[in-house]
Amino acid sequence: MAHRTFTITLPADTVYHQLYGQMLLVTGAIPTDGILPDRVQELVMQADSTNTGTVTVSDNNNANTSGQILNALDFFTRRSMRNTICLKEFYVKGSVNSQKFVVDIDSL
Repeated sequence: MAHRTFTITLPADTVYHQLYGQMLLVTGAIPTDGILPDRVQELVMQADSTNTGTVTVSDNNNANTSGQILNALDFFTRRSMRNTICLKEFYVKGSVNSQKFVVDIDSL
């Protein structure tokens, strides 16, 4: 897999959800070869322009950190030139129900 882009709509709640778990729920996210890697070279997320609230990106330690807050059209980007980024370590939540964001991943 080289590159994938898709939109995620968070559940109608305001609790943290594992990013990779949410990716697996998107229709068409799993490519035809049946593999959606949990490690990538690049992760880009952009909050949807129609969001009325925010999307917060955090890690498993979200009880002790506020994470990065994305307003509508804000970006969250992580790149790795040597190692990989583990998508299972990222958690997301909306400040109000059903916030959307676009996920763009790139791997070798």
